[in-house]
Amino acid sequence: MVIADIAVMPLIPCVSEDEMYKVVDKVIEYIEKSGLKYEVGAMSTTIEGEFEKVFEVVKKAHKIPFDLGIERVVTVVRFDERYGGISIDEKLKNHR
Repeated sequence: MVIADIAVMPLIPCVSEDEMYKVVDKVIEYIEKSGLKYEVGAMSTTIEGEFEKVFEVVKKAHKIPFDLGIERVVTVVRFDERYGGISIDEKLKNHR
């Protein structure tokens, strides 16, 4: 089990914040449909699952803005993996 923190930022040709969020919402919708556990945060989304599946979701999430006509996308991803696995709940147990 691994968790990944992903922030997809569509850059060009978004001309307004509303346009940017419409693209980001499509990415979140895809993550939701992936069947993996996830949590949307103020600046990124955290995904939990088996490494290969999470990595596939991250790759597709990065490509979605291009499918929507965006010409430049910056995606920041961080993985947290521990021998024996790690979960979102474990990471946040002291903060909930």
